[in-house]
Amino acid sequence: DNMFTANQNIALRAHKRRVVAFVESTIAEEALEMGVMVMVMEVSCRAPGCVPLETVITIVFPRGQSGELIPGLPESGSGGNYKTKILMPLASVTKDDVLDALPPQFEGGRRTMESLCLRARDVMLSQINQIMGEEDVEGKRLMAEYLETCLEDYKERNFVAPEIGEPFPPLPSDGATKSKE
Repeated sequence: DNMFTANQNIALRAHKRRVVAFVESTIAEEALEMGVMVMVMEVSCRAPGCVPLETVITIVFPRGQSGELIPGLPESGSGGNYKTKILMPLASVTKDDVLDALPPQFEGGRRTMESLCLRARDVMLSQINQIMGEEDVEGKRLMAEYLETCLEDYKERNFVAPEIGEPFPPLPSDGATKSKE
């Protein structure tokens, strides 16, 4: 139920154009001339731990070309698309944020598995410090052990998360899962 004023719509459209221009600056001119389209949207998330507004970028590649328009990016083949998100409102997105969200196949892109892991780690650790406080070393130790167990459960369940706020359901005991010895 977001009813924007005319001025808010004008501002949002200006931010979209700015972010689209940042993304297009990482794509070869020949690819853009072949019809590569960049779409940017601001979406809300109400799940716990989500940022309230995030920026979603979709790069749509035209049908009919042979091969990848962006070398090394399989999604840039005929009719494919590449999606990424930036965990902040559109108005706050900088060119550096765009480069951090795009893989190195895009000119200047810096998104790697290492950068994603470091970001997830930093978010998790800052959440622990925020929740437990700087001085509660024992509370942080207990939380770290609990989260370590949760990550093991997540892996054992083929990376399917439980419902938010709920424990992981028990694994089936049909012998199909390996026991810890």
